[in-house]
Amino acid sequence: MTKSISLKIQFLVCTLCFFSASYAQKNTDFKWFNPRSNDYTTLKGKAWQNTDSANYFTRIPAKAEKNVRDAVWNLAKNTAGEYLDFVTNASQIRVNYQVTGGKSMENMVTIGVSGVDLYAQDTKNNWHWVKGAYSFGDTISFKYQNFDSTVNIKKYRLYLPLYNTPKWLKIGVEKKFDFKVEMADEKLPLVFYGTSIMQGASASRPGLAWSNILGRKLNKPVINLGFSGNGRLEKPLIDLINEIDAQLFVLDCQPNLHDKKTYSETEIETRIVNAVNDLKQKHPKVPILLVEHSGGLAHLNLDSELTGRYIWTSKILSNTYQKLKKEGNKNIFILTAQQIGFTDESTIDGTHPNDLGMMQYADAYQKIINKILGQKNQ
Repeated sequence: MTKSISLKIQFLVCTLCFFSASYAQKNTDFKWFNPRSNDYTTLKGKAWQNTDSANYFTRIPAKAEKNVRDAVWNLAKNTAGEYLDFVTNASQIRVNYQVTGGKSMENMVTIGVSGVDLYAQDTKNNWHWVKGAYSFGDTISFKYQNFDSTVNIKKYRLYLPLYNTPKWLKIGVEKKFDFKVEMADEKLPLVFYGTSIMQGASASRPGLAWSNILGRKLNKPVINLGFSGNGRLEKPLIDLINEIDAQLFVLDCQPNLHDKKTYSETEIETRIVNAVNDLKQKHPKVPILLVEHSGGLAHLNLDSELTGRYIWTSKILSNTYQKLKKEGNKNIFILTAQQIGFTDESTIDGTHPNDLGMMQYADAYQKIINKILGQKNQ
């Protein structure tokens, strides 16, 4: 071995040792929070807290696996609508985790499918998005720093992936700083049952899914039971929803009930009526909001066959709503496609909202929910 090669090897070894020591030092300077191993419940956006490790992040209770279809159960493992609220004075926040599924989808960007999303609430209760540096390797990492010192931050909210499931997740701050995660106490939540649009397709990042926007706007707990392609007003799901002591029930399943070959008009009407009656039987005083298909507007796009089916299923919902009202059902409301207000620039594909469409959804929901609950729109 020549002297020059020997010197190069020594240099490389020294360099690796330096960076390894530096990396170890950085990691040992951090303390890490694992929601699974905490001694109190911290995961918000959930109506059921699963204590077993395998189903910790699952949106419905473990007991439901035997009653729902496999597709629903698997989608329930995705953490759409789930989040952690925490308080810290740290100058840097890190989030590390691994996921069980593929990181991307054809109709959604990687951050929307598998990323986390951090917001900060100031002392005036305004929300601010926090930019993060991210890396999507075997372990996904987000790093947040350089916080604006002119903003008096009260707490942070970390949204979890919309279309993936964490194997594990940890939040880290330097040991010298304070860190405290809020207890999850989802009293009288707004409960939403729906489709891929509700689950979050196709927001660019988790915080821009309309249910998450709405939670910030209303400052109320929101339970997201959106199941991509599987929001079908099925009795096992209605039975689960009936277990929740809610402030409002929302049924937004028409986007999965538009295939005339699969569902007749009578079948769709029956599902709507049964869902409403089942909820009313156990929760007679809790309002129910029925929602038309957001794409059910004439000339929304040039695919008249697609738009026609969306208009058709919305019309069935509207007619069923009118029948229920005439039969004396009270505290039932409807959100129309017109009120949602989509244009031809609101979706990525004529169905799934982009970020503009997500904001339109959230705004429309905010207005009608405030009206239902007797609160002022801001």
